[in-house]
Amino acid sequence: MSIPQDVQEFLLGYPHSVDKPTKNKNLRFYQGQERCQPDNLLIDELLEQWNDDFETLEYEHGFIQWLFPIRERGMNSESQPLQLHEIHAMRADKAVINRVYGSYILMLSFYGITLLDFRTGLLSRSENYVSRYKNLCRKFPPLFPFLEPNTT
Repeated sequence: MSIPQDVQEFLLGYPHSVDKPTKNKNLRFYQGQERCQPDNLLIDELLEQWNDDFETLEYEHGFIQWLFPIRERGMNSESQPLQLHEIHAMRADKAVINRVYGSYILMLSFYGITLLDFRTGLLSRSENYVSRYKNLCRKFPPLFPFLEPNTT
């Protein structure tokens, strides 16, 4: 089985990508200075307004490349590939780290998962995992069999 080209690029750290120092949308978004598009929300507005709004998270997909940018062009033409200089700046900014953490918690909740221990990354099913599990199962069926509801 061959590895898809985009996965190979990711695993190799995007060796052909060149950092573009004038591109700062992701950093500015996580600093609360840039609105994600097409939703036109600042990061703090998105995290507050969409917390537990599973219907919006299910049907609005433009936000995902803003919350979790990657180093390649995605489906949202209004987002930008994550730049190396943005990664370094984001890692050095505690407020940005807290917002990234908030984004992670938001998506875990959407999938019916709770973070038990930030330090170790230990996860657990949330109380509402049965109703949320279908989203995770539909997107990643073979990866999370341990979340399958116990029917016995």
